[in-house]
Amino acid sequence: MTESQSVAQCGPGTGLLVLGVDTCGPSGTVALARIDCGIPPLLRKEGAPEGENATILGQKELAGRTYSATLVAAVSDLLTEKGVKLANLGAIVVVHGPGSFTGVRVGLSAVKGLAEPGQNPVVAVSRLAVLAAKASADSAALDAHRREVFLRLMGPDGSAQELLAGAEELAELRPALVAVCDDVAAALLESAWKGAELVQSEAPTAADAIQLCVPRILAGDFADLASLDGHYLRRSDAEIFGDAPKAAVKLRREINVRPMAAADLDRVMEMAACTDHAPLWSRQAYETALNPDAQPGRVALIAEDKRSGAIAGFAISRITPPEAELESIVTAVPHQRRGVARTLFSALQRHLRGHGASAVVLEVRSGNRAAQGFYRFLGFAEEGRRPGYYADPAEDAVLMRLRLR
Repeated sequence: MTESQSVAQCGPGTGLLVLGVDTCGPSGTVALARIDCGIPPLLRKEGAPEGENATILGQKELAGRTYSATLVAAVSDLLTEKGVKLANLGAIVVVHGPGSFTGVRVGLSAVKGLAEPGQNPVVAVSRLAVLAAKASADSAALDAHRREVFLRLMGPDGSAQELLAGAEELAELRPALVAVCDDVAAALLESAWKGAELVQSEAPTAADAIQLCVPRILAGDFADLASLDGHYLRRSDAEIFGDAPKAAVKLRREINVRPMAAADLDRVMEMAACTDHAPLWSRQAYETALNPDAQPGRVALIAEDKRSGAIAGFAISRITPPEAELESIVTAVPHQRRGVARTLFSALQRHLRGHGASAVVLEVRSGNRAAQGFYRFLGFAEEGRRPGYYADPAEDAVLMRLRLR
């Protein structure tokens, strides 16, 4: 390290300053702490964990959906209030998921930007691990939306497993004691596990993350910034769209793909609002997509369950011959991982050829490798990038193209 305080410098009578960042939950926090690493083990309170030697100097809360605009400013304000410079930090702790894609990416991007100039070491920690430690439980669960939970399970050998669990996965699992901090996760677990023993806790914070990571900081267990990535856990788009081939064949026999109609819009918008990878379109934007006289023209398709009439998914593409742009392809939660998107895209290709399109193009975030994998599965290939195209967080757009045969 060039200017920052190093772990090696932390001895008797000194304290190591640590910044904590957590932007993975509905609200976020930044915290500043001092690790009193000069306290000999014999002088600690009996039974006190090493984490109790971290003194929290201050913490600020960040409102949800504001992280890209408020995170760096909150860190600056916190350090200024405590008379600390970025170069004085001995380490930074970042909660790298699981949580919303945007929240995780904003937190990681900011921490990398803060750490690189002074080579401040970084420790990355799971939000589930922080919640479990805060509640003194081996297991923990967080709401993952789509009637699923992010779940941490402690195995009999002491190793932890973290996964995304819906009703099917939960039916096969039954940990003894689970920490929860939100009502939705608690309700899902109580529904799946009658009489489950749940430990209610306040939501984990950046200060809690620092406390948990004290042993790792003192041991020098730091992340490689170049390879540090989000701990997402959510099923990738490739899994959502492309799993279970036998079930997909059966499902395709039960799915009817037809043009989207105005009567579908309420259900389409509700589905899009519940799906992370759907664009945030207004109703007017969807209505324009259905207007045959709009320029440019669009193809909008619905995948409908033949038995129930429920919408299983939808796809929208803009046509500017000789090309078309894939704007959105979304699968309803009950039909995910069963091949609906592949069925939709196959039908979409036929419509696009009929409208004179010889190729389909799209753009996707450079950090969304799961979506890129799914599009490659469909036959798309990368053909270029638009630097800094996306905001919140700032990322390049990967341009992909598929030739229509």
